[in-house]
Amino acid sequence: MKSLLLAGAALSVMAAATSVTIWTLTRPAITDLPETVVIAPGEFSYRPAGAYRFYGKLVDAPLETQVADTPLEIMKFQVSRAEYAACVADGACQASIVSLGGSATSAELPQTEVNWYDATAYAAWFSRQTRQHWRLPDDREWQRAAAERFFEDEIVAEDEDDPAQRWLAAYARNVAARGNTEPEPQPRGTFGENSHGVVDMSGNVWEWTTTCVANTDLTADGVSPVKQQEYCGAHIAEGKHRAIIIDLVRNPKVGGCAAGLPADYVGFRLVRAR
Repeated sequence: MKSLLLAGAALSVMAAATSVTIWTLTRPAITDLPETVVIAPGEFSYRPAGAYRFYGKLVDAPLETQVADTPLEIMKFQVSRAEYAACVADGACQASIVSLGGSATSAELPQTEVNWYDATAYAAWFSRQTRQHWRLPDDREWQRAAAERFFEDEIVAEDEDDPAQRWLAAYARNVAARGNTEPEPQPRGTFGENSHGVVDMSGNVWEWTTTCVANTDLTADGVSPVKQQEYCGAHIAEGKHRAIIIDLVRNPKVGGCAAGLPADYVGFRLVRAR
């Protein structure tokens, strides 16, 4: 009986060791840094995020020409399922349905079904692992990196007096824009490179930014903005159009604007701070 117990314990240890070995071989090493693109300093066009109003009517945000004094280094590809799974296995990220299991091909698909907190947690974890500073881009940085892949928002006249009807109309436009592309995440490179060499910008997976939602009133000259208080229970996600995505939380007990599963079409990529 004692021999059987010892044999069983040995088998358990071997199984555990095997499990660890398999994971060690499949998870990315800390030194395996992602491929990045460095965008040189210089001028770029920027149309601010948020709702802009002139005497109460929705208008286009002013198009600005800005000058970047420093380079911008951004991941060439979106964070993949395999990369996110390493953070989950380390106990630093919340698991999602698409981060578990799957084939080698699916492991390279962009990670979706992550809320803003999940993406931020991954950035913090990855920074610790690499001893570098990685973070989500803000909307300005994302637009700079997207270059010609940034799509201007269509301003629709507010004919409806009912705000709920305007929200429903905006939601319908967003759904229609998403419906023009393949709904399932596609392999890396499906949507090609932009002029900077960044891959899959404005494909069918939107990307989180750090920019909060804000309403802005324009002054009498129609140019000078007066920004109202920002609301950071929702953030701007960039893709085929700008989207305001609520920071959904999975557990209603921890608070948040709304509870539920994160969107299956939102992922992220990070920038490396210099």
